[in-house]
Amino acid sequence: MLVEVIEHLDEDRLPLIERVVFGETAPKFVIVTTPNADYNALFPNLAPGAFRHPDHRFEWSRVRFEAWATEIGETYGYGATFSGIGAEDSALGAPTQMAVFTR
Repeated sequence: MLVEVIEHLDEDRLPLIERVVFGETAPKFVIVTTPNADYNALFPNLAPGAFRHPDHRFEWSRVRFEAWATEIGETYGYGATFSGIGAEDSALGAPTQMAVFTR
């Protein structure tokens, strides 16, 4: 489980995490959650383009997160299902996004 972890890593470090978790360790299931950047527009005190936490290196939209997860599946032989966590806005989704990878 990588729960609210990846956004604290520099994006150029993600390939190492991908290789270790999905390639070398290769568990049957992997759960990844991360903030949904689309939802940030609903936070009244968050400036456009700002991150929710000062330690976040990035926050991805749902489209970007799903593209990343799909690439992992193609590279390492996983399927991914996607869902949101928290109250869902009809246009912007939920505040947190989740991918459940299955081998």
